[in-house]
Amino acid sequence: MVALRSFALFGTGVCATNVHPHKAVAHSIDHIEVGLIHTFRSDCFKKRPVSWVQHGSTIKKARNPGAGMTPDDIEPFSTVLKDGYAMADCVKDKMYEHGDKHGDNADEYKMGDISNVSIVHYTEMVAKEDRQEITHEVCFDFCRTVPDMGFFGIVNGRDCYCTPYYDPMASNSDECDAVCPGNPTTMCGGKTKSSIFSMHMCANTEGDLATAMENAGELLTSLDDLTADMTEVVEAGEKEANAMQKSFGSAGDPDASGLFQDAKVWAGKLLHAKDDGVEASEKLTGVKDKGKAASEKGDFSKHENIVEAETQIKNMQEQTASGAELLEELTEMFELAHPSGEEVEDAAAQYYPVMYFVDKEFKESPQTCGGETLAEPIFGKSKDECAMACDALVGKCVGFSFFEKDSSVCFLFGRFKSVQYYTGCEGGSDFLQTKNSKKEAPFTAECNAKLSLFEGTTLKPDKSGKCDMCLKEATKAARCFE
Repeated sequence: MVALRSFALFGTGVCATNVHPHKAVAHSIDHIEVGLIHTFRSDCFKKRPVSWVQHGSTIKKARNPGAGMTPDDIEPFSTVLKDGYAMADCVKDKMYEHGDKHGDNADEYKMGDISNVSIVHYTEMVAKEDRQEITHEVCFDFCRTVPDMGFFGIVNGRDCYCTPYYDPMASNSDECDAVCPGNPTTMCGGKTKSSIFSMHMCANTEGDLATAMENAGELLTSLDDLTADMTEVVEAGEKEANAMQKSFGSAGDPDASGLFQDAKVWAGKLLHAKDDGVEASEKLTGVKDKGKAASEKGDFSKHENIVEAETQIKNMQEQTASGAELLEELTEMFELAHPSGEEVEDAAAQYYPVMYFVDKEFKESPQTCGGETLAEPIFGKSKDECAMACDALVGKCVGFSFFEKDSSVCFLFGRFKSVQYYTGCEGGSDFLQTKNSKKEAPFTAECNAKLSLFEGTTLKPDKSGKCDMCLKEATKAARCFE
């Protein structure tokens, strides 16, 4: 139970107002809710009192004389006068007991000389065939179109009424524990007590709709740009992985072939996530278009127009929120696959071919390696950028494999276990083969180790098993890959 005072909640899209400082109960709803404040708008940014005015430590009721006294002049669901509500109290309300001038309880009316106001019942103003099962929202939607009303109350789960103020009176220990027929997860008063809600007006519908559309538009731009970049980079990487896996599979290089299988799986996950982003963009575009249509109707004093606008604001806020979460997830995934940051020239100069630490004669030969990989395969980055990605994993990354043709794929390693080097490609140094018998490698294939970690040591396989850092296997391939 908390006491509420007038405040504005900035940056959340919710505007709060003064409510009676009694015990408050929060119930779940299907629209925006922060604490006990319900609003169908965003970005109110205003402190605005309703029917309770505070003078020092005393709370006085604003009576609104004449409110509800001429029911024939009331046209419900015509002009919207309030745009949000908050739970205020659970009380036996004197206005419900003695403030009904025109309904079934008119013989108990006692407010004529006190404030000259009357409550207005939902069932008295809405034809039976048009009535809905009562919820907080249904009662609010009715009462916010009744002039001079600052509160609405619900009794016994189903009796909705509007009132300019409420007046607690002595009562028993009954609780507001009657479920709402239209939403059984919430409470709508009790047998003798009313669930009382204050209503407030704090926003500009046209401005709120424009803000929701602007936020949706900005997210759409970011989402579309990201999914376009992912498509371009990842599809190119997947194509390279397919071709290179086939090439190394034919060359009898299971470690390299396995790496590219991992790259294909990773590309598949990225593209599937990208498709989710495209779907989210399409949904957001749809609700933004509906928001634009609602905006073009104008005249937001009309009930049907403001209800449509509020619906589209809510839809855009929901889609924007879920889209923003997805954008964050996609950004994190794409950052792993295609790290951002300014490229440092010659960052790869600190990395030497693995064969340099095995047999320097073959350090220029195309080579692949196997071992314990880190992170995820990287697509579409330069050799220097792959070196930077390895540098970023301080104390973990010992080197990387780099492959490049039309695009590039690289793999980061936490430990090297094997190397396969191709002496049948130009650049190899096998004295048994003449240069004329060598082929030009169809793409770049390198395995690079960080010099500072291995300088002065050897990675040559050690059959004794005493060298922990040495490779388990170094395979010479007197051929070139296709």
